[in-house]
Amino acid sequence: MSFYIKRKLKSMRKSIAKKFLDKKNRRSNIFDIGKVKSILFFRNDDKIGDMVVSTLIFREIKKYYPNIKIIVLCGKNNAEILKYNRNVDEIYTTRDSFLKDLSIYVSLRKQRISLGIDFYTFGHCFISLLILRIVNVSTLVGFYKDSYNIYDLSINKDFFNEHISKRYEHVLKILGLDNPNLDYDIFTSSKEDSIAIELLKKSNSKYNIVLNPFAASKHRSFSFDKLQSLVSILEKQINCSVFIINYKNNNNLLTLKNDKTFICRVDSVLKSASLIKYADAVITPDTSIVHIAAAFNKKTVAFYLDYSKVSEKINVIWAPNNKNAISISVDAKDGSKNDIKNISNLCILDAVKKLL
Repeated sequence: MSFYIKRKLKSMRKSIAKKFLDKKNRRSNIFDIGKVKSILFFRNDDKIGDMVVSTLIFREIKKYYPNIKIIVLCGKNNAEILKYNRNVDEIYTTRDSFLKDLSIYVSLRKQRISLGIDFYTFGHCFISLLILRIVNVSTLVGFYKDSYNIYDLSINKDFFNEHISKRYEHVLKILGLDNPNLDYDIFTSSKEDSIAIELLKKSNSKYNIVLNPFAASKHRSFSFDKLQSLVSILEKQINCSVFIINYKNNNNLLTLKNDKTFICRVDSVLKSASLIKYADAVITPDTSIVHIAAAFNKKTVAFYLDYSKVSEKINVIWAPNNKNAISISVDAKDGSKNDIKNISNLCILDAVKKLL
């Protein structure tokens, strides 16, 4: 099937979805926060980094409105961020199947939720609109949803050159909360902490550095050769041990193991969070790890692609939000060089030295 036909069919499905599902009319009087009994946050996009940032809004609402029930609709991956979060009352985890998750949406509908907040900034497909119709919150707030009737309030402010936390701050101001604390919260258990502490005890070095080599894009991930070279430089130039996070159980990484390099096979986000919590510094191209490190105010070297010529400044939006972090962007003069492989390992070493 050609690209043109696929695009045409996608457009037709969106049109049909809007015609049959997007029928709720906006009200002029949106809501009175004093009468809100429950708030549902739609985080079923399953983005881990977004969920870490979301923790600030849960905490600030609970701080000022402790009787409001905070409910979060999650994906199976980002739900773990909330496992021990004391500011969230109910967590509903989807399983990537509308039919399997239908009972969840019906249960949410039965709660007659006062307010729903959706941070998803893109247009809706048929299924996502259907979910909103089934859940049927009394008032629905979204971003850049002026073309949708189902939303009672569309926030259209240009946030594309501001840190992601500013969107959450804007919502809190709508709820009547000025000057909120924009720090993130990550809660870990004693079990995860104990595992991390025991692992770090294997180090005989002055500093323990957690290194996460992987990101969602290959252009933001370390190649094996670059990783091997960087680890070697760090070990020679700094009195440190390097703990490499191995989410994907990449056996190739095991060849890097020695008395100063440890390969950490982790099967959960919170195990990585505990390791970061007790380490001295973090090196990562992945924004979810950047935000987890920010929650613990960890010294962090974060990598970003060059978005200086793009209207949506990804490297600004997803910056560390951490005074103890150094961001390094690819100095790309053309698209072919927009890859973190072009960041010098000596530049990375210099950043780590500055932090330590």
